[in-house]
Amino acid sequence: MKEQSLWESYYENNQIKILEDDIKCDVLIIGGGITGLLCAYELKKRNINYVLVEKDKVGNKTTLKTTAFITAQHEVLYQDLLTKHGKEKTKEYLNINLKALNMYKELSEEFDFDYKECNSYMYSSVSKDIILQEKIALDILGYKANVTDNIPLNINIKAAVSFNNQATINPMKLVNILKKQLNIFEFTMIDKIKGNIAYTTTNQKIKFNKVIIATHYPINNHRSLMFAKLTQRRSYVAAIKGINVENTYCSVDENGFYFRGYKDYLIIGGNDRNTKYKCINTFKEKINELIPDKNIDYLWSGQDCITIDDIPYIGKVTNNQYIATGFHLWGFTWAMASSFIIADEIENKHFYQIVSPNRFFIKKRLFINILTTFKNLVSFKTPRCSHMKSSLNYNEYEHTFECPCHGSRFDENGKVIDGPAKDDIKLIKED
Repeated sequence: MKEQSLWESYYENNQIKILEDDIKCDVLIIGGGITGLLCAYELKKRNINYVLVEKDKVGNKTTLKTTAFITAQHEVLYQDLLTKHGKEKTKEYLNINLKALNMYKELSEEFDFDYKECNSYMYSSVSKDIILQEKIALDILGYKANVTDNIPLNINIKAAVSFNNQATINPMKLVNILKKQLNIFEFTMIDKIKGNIAYTTTNQKIKFNKVIIATHYPINNHRSLMFAKLTQRRSYVAAIKGINVENTYCSVDENGFYFRGYKDYLIIGGNDRNTKYKCINTFKEKINELIPDKNIDYLWSGQDCITIDDIPYIGKVTNNQYIATGFHLWGFTWAMASSFIIADEIENKHFYQIVSPNRFFIKKRLFINILTTFKNLVSFKTPRCSHMKSSLNYNEYEHTFECPCHGSRFDENGKVIDGPAKDDIKLIKED
């Protein structure tokens, strides 16, 4: 078993370009994951001058850990959206995602990244009613969905609702294609932003008119209170050779599985948990119970940013700053959506209220996040996170230190694995 992503073997290490001089651009993009890459590609198509900077290698962090579902079906969210936001805004949410799906299809006609159309299924082994309610919501929106009571892997379900003509891709093949097309500086880390100038850790200055922060968990986030409006959720994924699955499947139940196929591999994920909760090393055992006679070939984990109301924050935060974050499990769909949402807003063509980062809400989760942050700030426990000095928890199964407030992770030597922390931490070694 390889403790790495299946996609790592597809990653191409191309020649690295590092920023060495001060530069100017109309739009600076910070973050070279799939969101930053697709934003850059969309700006390039619109002849908008841009520069993309990435502190490491592009596509080598969160993007590498994806399962790459391309779908407008996001758990059973449409019934909740209709209740809370009404038909018009809910339809906007649906249409944004359908447009993103279509843009992937158009891109696949130009480039080969193993784009494959398939159906998408959301299923429940607990409640048939929640699935039927989602079908009713989709009928109200005028979207045709189907209900079934059968899915693969011998998983017993009450019901599942499906969307036709969704998709899967090979994420690294797409990353390899995009990075050859774009103006990118790798190993170029932004230390701070003041006004219309970004300063790198190696003392270069980038002057810009607008900046897109596409760093998974937004940097420069204190003023917008993102530390209170986001949580991070870990998920565990395995790839198993010799099991063929044609479509994508995702459970809406707590501790359920999500899975898809790629060539002769089954890619299956689950065991989700917020970073503030203790890690329980049961994922491999759950996989072995579900698929008893197969070995796990690849095993990895990743983190998703979750918003308070389960709708991403995409668009303008201040007069010249834009963000894209909070995609939950649907990172690749929302990455493409971010590209045209932000480009449209930069050109003053359209503003998408449903995903506005500045939308107003009062949610119980907001106060829980603030309370968790305060509790860990005043704790005397060490070590402490380099982001906002919260006390860290030790994950004995993955041998990492984790921030229960904002999701930063450090290895046993104190090196940053996941942000928002930028700096390593010093650990006191026992004699």
